[in-house]
Amino acid sequence: VRGAVDGYVIWRGKIADISRRTETGFARGETTIAGLGEHEGQSLRISFQNEFLIARTDDDVLVCTPDLITILDAETGEPITTESLRYGFRVAVLAMPCDPRWRTPEGLQLVGPEYFGYQTSYVPVEQRYGSNGGVA
Repeated sequence: VRGAVDGYVIWRGKIADISRRTETGFARGETTIAGLGEHEGQSLRISFQNEFLIARTDDDVLVCTPDLITILDAETGEPITTESLRYGFRVAVLAMPCDPRWRTPEGLQLVGPEYFGYQTSYVPVEQRYGSNGGVA
C-alpha cells in the first residue's frame, strides 16, 4: 500500500482513547494511539475535523494538513474513518503527500495547519521522512 500512494508509515499502535464532538456541523475530536514496536511506551495524538488534520507526539508534529493522514486497520489494511475509530483497534498510520497546489501560499491559506488553528509551520511529509519510508 505504501508504495502505491507514495506514503510513509509513521506509526504502528493501538487505539487507546478517542473523543468526538459535533461543532458547527463538523465531527471534531482526537484519538490517542499507544505505540507498538519501535514506539512502545510512546503515544501519538491525531486531531480531526471530519478528516485527520495533525499527528503529533508530546514533542513533535509528525505530519499535518494539507498532507494526508490515513489510519489503516493493521490486520486488513483497510482505511478507518474518523467515525469508525474504536478503542482497541490495532492500526498503522500512513502519511501521504498532498497535491502540489495545496502547498502554494494560496493553498496553505485554505487548508494549512494555521487555518485550523494549529500553531505550527507546514513541512512537507517527504521532507520529514525522506527516503527512509517512516516506521519499519
